[in-house]
Amino acid sequence: MPVPHYGVWVGKPTRYTVDGPNDPTPHIQLFFTDDSSRERRAAINVKSNGAESRLVFWSSDNFTHSITDSLSNLDPGFYLVQDFHHYRYRHHHSEQADIHGVDLYRMKDLLDFKSALVLPHDIPGRDNDILDKMRPILDNAIDKSATIYIFGSSFGSGIHNVHMNQGSLPRFDNGVYSDGALLFQFNDEHWEAVFLAFASQRLPTDDQGLAEPGSKTLLKMLQQGSRL
Repeated sequence: MPVPHYGVWVGKPTRYTVDGPNDPTPHIQLFFTDDSSRERRAAINVKSNGAESRLVFWSSDNFTHSITDSLSNLDPGFYLVQDFHHYRYRHHHSEQADIHGVDLYRMKDLLDFKSALVLPHDIPGRDNDILDKMRPILDNAIDKSATIYIFGSSFGSGIHNVHMNQGSLPRFDNGVYSDGALLFQFNDEHWEAVFLAFASQRLPTDDQGLAEPGSKTLLKMLQQGSRL
């Protein structure tokens, strides 16, 4: 299925919570403000409910890419990039002609594929799971009042699918230039980025975002030292 209500939400992160350990599909619930009077929420997956539950994590504390050129002047709010459900949600801005979706596979120089970490949700120890990696990034963005650009699927009051949205089983949402991402713009004009995927997702994908015959899981690609 195509990725519904896909776009980017611009705002200021204010706080976050973490779903409990007994939740089968836990998320980080990141709260942020935009151009409305209400608090918004981004549901960020930190575990898959499949047999391979780990996530693939990329981050950069000095992110440079041309995608930021079309983002930096956006006002707070949600901007629809593409939609296959006839604009069910009416909170989006219409002036988004120059905004392009994210594609972790097709966009050159977006990330260093081999730098990925394959991380469990929450295990004993320090700096060894997805929560340990995400917390300091979010804390820093909140403390320094960074502007956040959240790519994913709007559900009206917030956004989810903030992860790679291709190479999944056909019953899930798949598309091209429809991947999730977290980009942070700081007051000193430097950018940071986080990209997430499920270790079980596969590449390469076709023009519908579905895994091609002979594709490999991200986990296998990283184990074999494959390139995008």
